[in-house]
Amino acid sequence: MRISRTIIAAVLLLCTVTASAQLDVVRFTVSDGISDAALKAGIEHSASLMLSTLNSTVIAGKSKIKLEKENEQLFTKDGRKCLDELWASSAMMCPVSQVTEKGISMQNGTVQVRNIPITLLAADDDNCEQELVVCFNEQGQIDNIMIALEEHRYLDVINAQISVKDFHRRQAIIDFVENFRTAYNRKDIDYINNVFSDNALIITGKVVKIDKKKQDLTAQSLNNEQIQYQKSTKEEYINNLKKCFKNNSYINLIFDEIEVMRHPKRDDIFGVTLKQHWNSSNYSDVGYLFLMINFEDEMNPCIQVRTWQPDKYNGKPLPRDEVFSLDMFSI
Repeated sequence: MRISRTIIAAVLLLCTVTASAQLDVVRFTVSDGISDAALKAGIEHSASLMLSTLNSTVIAGKSKIKLEKENEQLFTKDGRKCLDELWASSAMMCPVSQVTEKGISMQNGTVQVRNIPITLLAADDDNCEQELVVCFNEQGQIDNIMIALEEHRYLDVINAQISVKDFHRRQAIIDFVENFRTAYNRKDIDYINNVFSDNALIITGKVVKIDKKKQDLTAQSLNNEQIQYQKSTKEEYINNLKKCFKNNSYINLIFDEIEVMRHPKRDDIFGVTLKQHWNSSNYSDVGYLFLMINFEDEMNPCIQVRTWQPDKYNGKPLPRDEVFSLDMFSI
């Protein structure tokens, strides 16, 4: 496991405080958004325990997260699985002793809490500081954990709504995108397989060098790089992804520059364009990811189109009018 200088400094800080101060203990408080006092108290207790456990596990140098038997009930089965899979990809800690955030009520009755700061031990110094979204069920148990979009990216999407229905749909889009991103960090191949339509269109671009010796004289002045696109089936994509997960001990996706477009005639189909930073044990790249997401089944949205393009070729940024978007596909 790679440990950055940032992490070493943070752990030293935690370990050199006075004996009376327990900086491995994190107190989480809900500022507003939850009127049910019992639910509020349950969420605060569950989140505080989880964050404190992350810190104590890091300080103790343990490879696995262990909870006292009575604390296991603070997680659902899915919530505990998610925590363990995230930890297996990268141990993490909360760098602050007090976190105060509001609760966000979702349409399905769950509650989300965003902007919980964490530090990923396996990440490099530029990408180790991230934020979590923690989802709680109606009993205050932790049911899901996602790595969040940056707050200003989240607000850009949410604040663009034009109606109550559009607001809820945009919440669902962010929820989907953050779950999708976190599934790669967790190497959750089952989740990724399930969210792709069986007949999904998958296009991947790569930069290739042109052999100028084989060009005619009229083409000699052209640039020496071009993007080649390859189509693959869902089965081919999933099989390649399995190999990627097996060959990388650590994967961290970061989504940036998110743009959301609703289909002009189908209000259940959205296009999402993201700038994706892929960082893993063996490979890193930056490119544009486009997803066409069908929300016809609101509880089970699916990806109908996925494309990826490198962000640069011939030393220049990919022109925005060449980036795949919703209006380039017929439905």
